[in-house]
Amino acid sequence: MQELELLPPIHKKVGEIFEISIPSNPASTGYNCLLSEMPSCVYFVESTYVPDEPTIPGRGGTSKFKFLTVENGDGKIIFHSVRFSHPPDILEPTVMQQRTVIVE
Repeated sequence: MQELELLPPIHKKVGEIFEISIPSNPASTGYNCLLSEMPSCVYFVESTYVPDEPTIPGRGGTSKFKFLTVENGDGKIIFHSVRFSHPPDILEPTVMQQRTVIVE
């Protein structure tokens, strides 16, 4: 895996909810953004896809992932773009798809 220039860490306190937004276009590209790794100090809450406005077939949007911090710690939250073909096509994470969270 290639080394990524990472975005700044996400600093949160225990009990806080935070969201990571990633540009996405599953309708046009066929790739869905999926959570593939997270540290034990956070729990995954939900994910949503919000299409860009105006909504036009083939236009992109944003995948939003919500997390709850549950204990002190740190680690990487990693997403992969995956196309569910046979076999599945899994792309390496982009800069936007790899974040570090620090919970204090």
